[in-house]
Amino acid sequence: MSNVSDRARLLDSLAELGGKLTAEEDVVFQGQKFVLPERMDLSSAISFLREKQLEDENEMNFTRTFRYRPWDGARATMAALRRAFGIVSQRATQGAHAGATPELRTIPVSATETEQIPWGGLGVGHLPGCTLTLGQVKDPDFGMLFVLAAVGPRRYRHHIEGIFRLVDDELGANSMYRGKAFDGQEVPQFLDLSGVDSSKVVYTDQVLDRLEADIWALIRYPDQMRKMGLPLKRAVLLEGPYGTGKTLAAHLTAQIAQENGWTFVYGRPGRDELEDVMATARLYQPAVVFFEDVDSVAHADGVDHVSRMLDILDGMQAKGTEIICILTTNHINRIHKGMVRPGRLDAVIHIGALDPPSIQRLVHGLVPVGLLSEEVDWAAVGEAMNGFMPAFCKEAIDRAMRWNLARNRGESSSLTTEDFIAAADGLRPQLELMGRAGEGARSDSLGTALERTMKQSIDGTLLVRKGELPSAPWAELQVRDPTETGNGRA
Repeated sequence: MSNVSDRARLLDSLAELGGKLTAEEDVVFQGQKFVLPERMDLSSAISFLREKQLEDENEMNFTRTFRYRPWDGARATMAALRRAFGIVSQRATQGAHAGATPELRTIPVSATETEQIPWGGLGVGHLPGCTLTLGQVKDPDFGMLFVLAAVGPRRYRHHIEGIFRLVDDELGANSMYRGKAFDGQEVPQFLDLSGVDSSKVVYTDQVLDRLEADIWALIRYPDQMRKMGLPLKRAVLLEGPYGTGKTLAAHLTAQIAQENGWTFVYGRPGRDELEDVMATARLYQPAVVFFEDVDSVAHADGVDHVSRMLDILDGMQAKGTEIICILTTNHINRIHKGMVRPGRLDAVIHIGALDPPSIQRLVHGLVPVGLLSEEVDWAAVGEAMNGFMPAFCKEAIDRAMRWNLARNRGESSSLTTEDFIAAADGLRPQLELMGRAGEGARSDSLGTALERTMKQSIDGTLLVRKGELPSAPWAELQVRDPTETGNGRA
């Protein structure tokens, strides 16, 4: 008897959550008496109640779209139903949604964990004849969104609405993406930030000040920024040569974002769809979008990711949009100058070689305690590593420790000034080689490549339109008369 009463109370609570209180349209549930409306005889009342009963047994479709990614919604649905009912079964759907085969999908829920979530049909044992279907729909502004559909008797409409609200509350409180760091794939992969030690990531004081003022302060102090009327919609470009620590800046920013409840979405050209990355940020804002290596596709002779991203960001005119968009490039000269003007990019931060004080901090961060001589001449070490990017400085420090071990036959001794200078001198030719090395020709577009191939296939020569001059790296190609054959003429 207690199970029956517990079930009744559960369903009453669910219906109340869905909007049903004590009255339902023209049928009033109140007290312990059966009260007929004035001017209605008993026969009419019986007919009316029978019609209501038939009406309530009619099968209806209910649908709710949630502004969350599909896997987030599916996980929240299972959690909400288990909390409400304890047991949830999977079964094939009926009626208008027939054919949605139930399945379990394994998705990452953290950098180290996965879970199986339901997809397709779900049964709710406490609501006989009701089936839920978990699916998705493409929204023009937000991308793929989670859809929860239900089929069941009309009498359960308030209970189904109650389930929708339970799922919405679960997503609001326990979304697996909001406030987390992940990439821009269709099934997002969470970033493992456990290996990033901020004490071992070193920039010059000037760069640190810029990163703090232009990016990290917005994430750390959003309430103060709002009170001061400072916008949290911002676009920043990090530029500098290879090995300066731009990727490490992404990981540091991701750590700070997670610590302060911001979502961090990491994107890379060629793998992650730009529009999807930005749409995800809109769903889970406040958010940081970090789009790396835009120089691979962003250059002055065509439409680039920088332009597209800033256009998308500019298009987000909703009041209170809070998205910080961070781009990186190794070649600032490849980006159209119109993109760098104030009003498109709010800040451009150059990250370059370390200076002597930052080199000293990096040595202290990387060399184990007790292995560093107290008499190191830091000015001499700074001079030896002059012009070294952080990656080269780290390699020089590692090399000094390896050489120290080799020289002492596996027994470590205090690292001296000479150890660091020798390591830096040995690395200097590699730095100079990198400075001289090219990066290969940039790939033609598909259309240009096809056009070039077709022209060459005519007679094995490169043909050029009138007035069209070959450009690097084709500058040394000879333009032949198409009537020329072999060493003579046709």
